[in-house]
Amino acid sequence: MPQIIFIAIALLLAIAIWLLLTPKRKRYIPKRLWRKQKNITTADTVLAKLHQIIQENREPLPFVLAYLRKIEPFVFEELLLTCFERQGYTIRRNKRYTGDGGVDGCVWLHGEMYLVQAKRYKDSINPVHVEEFGRVIQSRGAVGGYFVHTGRTGDKSRELLRLYPAVQVMSGQKLVDFIERAALSRRSAISLTKTIVNS
Repeated sequence: MPQIIFIAIALLLAIAIWLLLTPKRKRYIPKRLWRKQKNITTADTVLAKLHQIIQENREPLPFVLAYLRKIEPFVFEELLLTCFERQGYTIRRNKRYTGDGGVDGCVWLHGEMYLVQAKRYKDSINPVHVEEFGRVIQSRGAVGGYFVHTGRTGDKSRELLRLYPAVQVMSGQKLVDFIERAALSRRSAISLTKTIVNS
C-alpha cells in the first residue's frame, strides 16, 4: 500500500513539474477548444469591423448584412454571444458546434434563460427553422429565444411567429442596432478603463 501512495505522489509531482516547465503554447489543447477560442477571438475582430462599417455608412444595413453573410457560421454564433455578453447578459457557449439540438447558445437576463439560434441566410428564412426553434424553447423550459438571422422574414414565418410568441426575431435594422450597442459598450468599457488608469 505505501508503495502505491509513493508512486501516485511521484506521478503527481512529475505532472506538476511538467506543467511548470513546459511553455503554455506547447501544451496540448484539444482541437475543438482551440477552434472555439479562435472563433471567439475572430468574433471580436468582426465586431470591431462591423462598428467601422456602421460608422462609415449613412445607411449601413446592406453593408452589415453583406459582411455577416461572408463570415463563417460559427464565428457568427460567437459574435452574437459576444454581443449579448457585452450588453449585460450572462452567456453560456456550447461546448461543440454540432449536435447542439437547435440551440447555438444560452443567455440569461435577470435570472431568466433565453436560447439563441443564429442563421446566416441570403434569402427568406425557412419557416421550419422557426417552428423547430419554438418547440426547443418550450421543451427546454426557457422564457424565450432569439432567432437571429441575416435574411428576410417571409409571410409563412410571420404566421408561425404568432404561434410561438416566445420566439423573438432579430434581423435587419434591429440586428444592426444590436451589434452597434455591443460595439459601443465595449468602447465605453475601454474608455472607462483608460480613464481610471490615467487618473
